[in-house]
Amino acid sequence: MEPLIDAIYRLLPTKAEAALSASLLRDKLENHHELLECTNKKTRYQKVKRLLDKLEADKAGKIFVQPQGKENLYWKRCEPEQQLHYLLTQLSLFQDVIKQRLPASQQQQLADVMQNLPGNKTNWLRKIYIAPSSVWQPPKLDPAVTSVVYQAIEENKVFSCDYTTLNGITRRQTLVPWGLMTKAEKVYVLAIRRGSTKPAPITYALMSIRNAELGDRQTLLEGLPPDTDLRTYCEAHNIGSFAAEAKQITLVVRFYGNAGRNIKETPLSNDMQVQELSNDCREVRATVYNSVELRKYLRGFGEQAEVIAPSELRQQMVAELHAWLTRYQTK
Repeated sequence: MEPLIDAIYRLLPTKAEAALSASLLRDKLENHHELLECTNKKTRYQKVKRLLDKLEADKAGKIFVQPQGKENLYWKRCEPEQQLHYLLTQLSLFQDVIKQRLPASQQQQLADVMQNLPGNKTNWLRKIYIAPSSVWQPPKLDPAVTSVVYQAIEENKVFSCDYTTLNGITRRQTLVPWGLMTKAEKVYVLAIRRGSTKPAPITYALMSIRNAELGDRQTLLEGLPPDTDLRTYCEAHNIGSFAAEAKQITLVVRFYGNAGRNIKETPLSNDMQVQELSNDCREVRATVYNSVELRKYLRGFGEQAEVIAPSELRQQMVAELHAWLTRYQTK
């Protein structure tokens, strides 16, 4: 467990305008195991005050005190290395997520730093749980593949691999990577197949790449254009929702029961409008792309969602429902 004096020092702000009193620190740390041993607020306050005095003496020039009324206000000098240590301790919970976003040359450095952090991860990390975004488990990626792919992206090189499509077809191909896209627990490589006549990259699931081999450097005309960043490109071309080739539509959908009741907090588009038709029915109108992701989203509500427009999408949903019914009724 984190010693109380360390917890107090960690909570001290680095700006005078945010300074804290001993009373406020006592309240913030009221559930600390050392304060739980005290019988009342007064003894807890006295213990915090004694430790603040000790910090002021032990860290002369690093702890600042300003009298204000009956109490003093405390803050500390900003120490980047110490603050970074605290930050890394908190970020250790997200190590797997952070690792996906680092160049290959820095992934081992991250692992080394995290491994050498103290075993105590502070009280905060005990109260965090990162739930999976879906029913599936995160894919187990081949370290040899990720090492080659990340190195190719970092060093502006191509790589060859065996790639298996959703249709189950595996082909050997050479890819010119633009960068990485993470979506929930999955990682995708945005790349153009060398020799392809298509100028735009497509997504390759990292979990579907096998036998990757590093190749030569990209030519001047290959790879991510120097005046473009991947985030801007993906947002402009709807790569994140796999809607690069989807048509824009005006969607009108009715939600029943509790479905879509909080949709204003997570809108489908900037121009989305919601009309409450009754307590158990709301109609949503939004400009969206008719993508696979959209249809998955609508199907996820089951009988609680009804597509009103456009008619083509409504007919498509009806056809899918008939296909489902036929499949379930077939013995």
